[in-house]
Amino acid sequence: MKRNFVLSTLMICMILLSCKNKTEESETKDSGLIEITKEQFESEKMKMGEPMLHPFLDLVHVTGNIMPDVNGLAQISLPVAGLIDKITCKPGQNVAKGTVLFEISGHELIDMQKDFAESFAVLKRLQSEFDRVKELHSEKIGTQKELSLAESAFYAENARYSALKTKLENMGLDVSLIEKGAFFSNYFIKSPINGYVSSIDATNGQYVEPQNKIAEIVDTRSYQIKFSVFERDINKVNIGQTVNYYLNGDKSEFYHAEISSVGKIVRNETKSIDCYAAIENSNNLNLAINQYIEGEVIISVDSVLSVPQSAILKSGDHAYVLVFENEADAYYSFRKVKVTTGRTRTTFVELTGQLPSNKILIDGMYNLQVE
Repeated sequence: MKRNFVLSTLMICMILLSCKNKTEESETKDSGLIEITKEQFESEKMKMGEPMLHPFLDLVHVTGNIMPDVNGLAQISLPVAGLIDKITCKPGQNVAKGTVLFEISGHELIDMQKDFAESFAVLKRLQSEFDRVKELHSEKIGTQKELSLAESAFYAENARYSALKTKLENMGLDVSLIEKGAFFSNYFIKSPINGYVSSIDATNGQYVEPQNKIAEIVDTRSYQIKFSVFERDINKVNIGQTVNYYLNGDKSEFYHAEISSVGKIVRNETKSIDCYAAIENSNNLNLAINQYIEGEVIISVDSVLSVPQSAILKSGDHAYVLVFENEADAYYSFRKVKVTTGRTRTTFVELTGQLPSNKILIDGMYNLQVE
């Protein structure tokens, strides 16, 4: 009987202990706290911290191309038709303004000089006649009709002479020698700007008309960005704003430009507006015409309280953080708190509304299972 009493007593003790454990588990579960052992905290390299001020940028995404400004691109053609006698430049060659690029000859050049020399001789004769008739008219000897005829003939020939003179001087020829009958057999085409020869579209011996392009010169110092902004964003974009862009899809390195012009015409096919930005330190960059760029216009910058993305727990459409509650010998206790998030920039998330007052778990939660 004594043995049965001992067994009964042991069973009662075990039942009471089991009930106590269940009560404790229930209390822990009902408390809403999440316990993380210090061993797990260290092994998972968890970190605690507080929301911090972090700069957030209001951005507009843009795409575009590299291109020279209007004064940085020169297309070379002939003032009059002629033959290419000599090409003195090569594609890719850097040239200074005034450098000889082509040597040109042809019958058109000779005919223009002949017409100019003839016009010069006729003009001298008409001027003498005009002066004589004007003097007779002043002495009441000549008629007004004779004066008008002499005057109109002189001014008509003077216009022809001046036009031919201007053309020949623009070709770099000495008109004083041509007036004396000394003609030039060729003339030179020179570079109108500093830059490099991007293309040559002529060959030696080729007969070229004035409307044909024979070369192109590009000034790399004039490179700018031409980019498109959608109509819905155009009110955000202004002259002076910064464009951070990257080349060839490589986001590892960003370059900078400043908006210099904002378009006023919306293109119907794309519903976008063309804008331009001056490139910073363009001489130090290896850029090419029509090179594709992609980037963002910085509309505004503000600093807001935020946390790393690793501190945010997602559950459906809601976001939570684990707020530090207390510390025991073997574990840390955290409380799951709902937060309102705003913008996301790089690895940080903006927190809006009421913020946690204690530290939160900001890193090392990737293996943490939280309901």
